[in-house]
Amino acid sequence: MGDTSRPKGRTLRPGSSIAVGAIAAVAGLALLVPALLTEPRSWALVSSVTLALVLLWLFVVRPAAVIHDEGIRLVNPMRVVDLTWPTITEVRSKWALELVADGKKYTAWGVPADPGRPKYGRSLLTVPANRMAKAGSVTASGTRPAEEPVKRAKVEAQSVAAEVEALIEADRRRKGDPTPRIAHQSWDPVSVGLLAVALAFFALGIGVL
Repeated sequence: MGDTSRPKGRTLRPGSSIAVGAIAAVAGLALLVPALLTEPRSWALVSSVTLALVLLWLFVVRPAAVIHDEGIRLVNPMRVVDLTWPTITEVRSKWALELVADGKKYTAWGVPADPGRPKYGRSLLTVPANRMAKAGSVTASGTRPAEEPVKRAKVEAQSVAAEVEALIEADRRRKGDPTPRIAHQSWDPVSVGLLAVALAFFALGIGVL
């Protein structure tokens, strides 16, 4: 798993982010189309709406977390973080899911915390294995019991943190070759380039006035 690969797994993203993105896209088009068809064109309005849509996509729609066999990928506005289970030493939640790996803290923008529930946080280096195994509903093989129905839970940091703990323990118990240790953070060139173009277009639009 590298920074350019796309691991297959379960993508976690709040449903509200998709709804907000869809509504914003419709509203943005409702502003952009008349602005582009009306003479003289208001490039300040066009560039402002374009920048707003790019920022909304980066900070609301794009963020997500992908849980796969070897670990978790955090897709943040401008960066991508790949963490495998053996590197994660602490799981907690404040305003969003936070993972500590190799002494560094990584925040999952796409997994917000529920403000109505207590904050979650503990070091996996001090939690007994039997307690951590009870934190989620997966077995040591990393799969759910056959008789347990699959439920679509709300994407929130507290519940995802418990699931991550259980998956880490399942990985520790798994027989066979050990999971490689990977804790890698990189800039996403598409996001960085898109933001740079939107900012340049905005500056140009304002300068036309």
